[in-house]
Formats: sequence, structure tokens, C-alpha cells
Amino acid sequence: TYYDNVRVPRDNLVGELNGGWALMTNQLNHERVALTSAAPTEQSIRLVREWAQQTKNADGSRVIDAEWVQVLLGRAHARADMLKLLNWKLASATDDLSPDHASATKVYGSELATEVYRSLMEIVGPEAVVSGDSEGAVLRGRLERFYRSALVMTFGGGTNEIQRDIIGYVGLGLPAAKR
Repeated sequence: TYYDNVRVPRDNLVGELNGGWALMTNQLNHERVALTSAAPTEQSIRLVREWAQQTKNADGSRVIDAEWVQVLLGRAHARADMLKLLNWKLASATDDLSPDHASATKVYGSELATEVYRSLMEIVGPEAVVSGDSEGAVLRGRLERFYRSALVMTFGGGTNEIQRDIIGYVGLGLPAAKR
């Protein structure tokens, strides 16, 4: 959303006069970065890798020995590392956190998590969608639970569509989206 010519009674001011928008967007920027921590994704990648090293296919080969499994795990690992670097960069920006960079990281992180969990579930197979308290659940249902959480992150902290509008308007100087 965009606001212009907003008037607030003096008694309702939070912080300095004309400083409310900066205060609010700074908080939102930090929230967007915090929402997309790479840590849960990295841990899930490690758990699936360990599972794939220990689990045998019907032909006796280990799941990890399939080239497609190695490719999916490698891609997931590389993308999670990229997210971690983005988050470190933005977390160190303190007061100089640009809304377009925070929005870009939020979009990247939430969509990365969704894609990575899909890949990890593909590696584990049908048992990956079994919830944690059910018989036959692999990794205590972590992948199913975290996949659902990753989907929520695409609209938590502001929908990814709105984040893309912020990236375009603030970061690229494009006209504000018509809503």
C-alpha cells in the first residue's frame, strides 16, 4: 500500500513528526528478513541427505547413489547457502535496510523454501507427506509440516505479489502498481 498526505493528531504520533513511515517500513523490512531464515531449510537438507545415505531402494542401492537425488540435494544446498548470504547481508545493514532488498529476500526465501521442500519430498517419496504422528512417517513428518509452513510464508509478512510491487517501485523506479 502507498500513503500520501496522511494527517495524524499530535497525541497519536509515534516517534518524530514525519518519521512514522520510516519507522514502520524499517520494522517490516527486518520482519521480512527474519521470516526467511535459511536454518530450517539447511537442517532439512542435512536430514534428507543422511536419510538418503542410510536408505536402500528395492534393488539394494542407496537412495543417495541416484544421480537425480544428488542433483536435487546439490541445488537445494546451493540455494539455501545463497539465502543465508542474503540474510547476513541484510541483517548487517541495521538502519540502512532498503525495502526493495528486504522484499527481494523475502520473495526469494519463501519461494526457495517451497521449491526445496518439494524437492526433498520427491527424494523421500510418498512417505514424505505422511504427518509426524502417523505410522510410516519419515523424519517425523518434518517435510510435510515444513512444506505447509513454506507455503504460508509466500503471503506472511506481505504477499509476494506486493513484495514484487515494492521491488519494482522502490528498487527499479517503476510506476506504482495499480490496485
